[in-house]
Amino acid sequence: MTFRWRLTLTYAVLLGLMLLLAESFTYAAFRHTLYASLDDSLKVFAQKQARMETRTELEPPARKTSALDSLNRQQPIRMTVYDAQGNQVDWGPSRVEFIPRAGTFQIGSERVFMLKIPSGWIQTTQSDQAVTASLWQILRLQLTGVPLMLLLALGIGYLIGDRAMKPIDQVSDLAARIARGGHPGERVPVAPGSDELARLTRTINDMLSKLDTQLAREQLFAHASAHELRTPISVIRAATGLALEQERTPQQYRETLEQIHEVSEDMSALTGRLMTLAQATRPAEQRAVNLADVVLMTTEVHAREAQERHIHLRVSVEDAATSGDFNTLVLAAGNLIQNAVKYSPQGSSIDVSCETDARQVRLLVLDAGPGIPESEMPRLTQPFQRGAQTQNLSGAGLGLALVQTILEGHGGALELANRPEGGLSATLVLPRRTSPG
Repeated sequence: MTFRWRLTLTYAVLLGLMLLLAESFTYAAFRHTLYASLDDSLKVFAQKQARMETRTELEPPARKTSALDSLNRQQPIRMTVYDAQGNQVDWGPSRVEFIPRAGTFQIGSERVFMLKIPSGWIQTTQSDQAVTASLWQILRLQLTGVPLMLLLALGIGYLIGDRAMKPIDQVSDLAARIARGGHPGERVPVAPGSDELARLTRTINDMLSKLDTQLAREQLFAHASAHELRTPISVIRAATGLALEQERTPQQYRETLEQIHEVSEDMSALTGRLMTLAQATRPAEQRAVNLADVVLMTTEVHAREAQERHIHLRVSVEDAATSGDFNTLVLAAGNLIQNAVKYSPQGSSIDVSCETDARQVRLLVLDAGPGIPESEMPRLTQPFQRGAQTQNLSGAGLGLALVQTILEGHGGALELANRPEGGLSATLVLPRRTSPG
């Protein structure tokens, strides 16, 4: 059984119980009203006769003509007056005999009201057949109407359930198509409004967009990795092939091994950075981090490298609290400082600082290098992408891609801009942590 049918049947069962409860109360209310009306009629009739009895003394029963007795018997309300001993003294005859009990009660099909008066009793009775017939009519209408209302509610409920489940069917069909084809390029039609289903379709589409971006990045990463590794592997194969073609001197073998060792060192560094880049895609651990500590740690690590190139690191820090993983943020800042040292001319200065505002914290690295053409900035945050002016320098083009990936995992962003006075401004932007801990 499908979920929409289970939902519809559940709705129908609950509605049926509610209708049954409502009809039971309605039937009880009608029954009470009808019998109360009948009882009031009997009571009024008896009280009217009681007022007449108080004005005249109780006399022995008079003889009634057959015509008057016949007329009395045809009245819907039969009234009988008794003396204190229970003898009929007026009207009558009673349908239920004398019952010395004041109030209203039921005897068979007769509704009886007994009123105590000083001279005896007044009894009024009336058959409840009309009331019973009315109640049966109401009951038949309920027994006929409730199933029809349930059937109508079942149909309407199924239509409503089917409409409500349509976005979920679309999500399921889309997921099945993506599973078969492997291309998550489709999107679910967004449900109108702002209810749960509308939020579901928007969330699914956001998730698919992120999966698209992640898939495209992974495909590019895989192709670029294979391309970058192909060259050193080809060098190793060529060097070993030449060494094995003919006998060579020990010195020549040594030169070949040194070449292979150098290339393998480059490969080891490349694979290490690839592993770091792959691990950086994991969500960051949310711990308290101060960018001031990140700046101090990073500049200390790269101070020697800057001194070797006669570059001065100028550091300026202030409290800049955020959340994330301290080590990966140090790695991201280190890549920016390493790039600044690599591309800045000797004797220049690099400014490293951190700052904060009401919503964000920033770590800035300002260098005096050649900068980056505006058209190349979006491309350089992808793996293995390098600028045109850096082709003669060492590197695999993973630094900015690694920084971008780390910041995305922290809910932040990398901002690159050319400085008006020359050089590049690289900024790590992260959300500010306002809660303690």
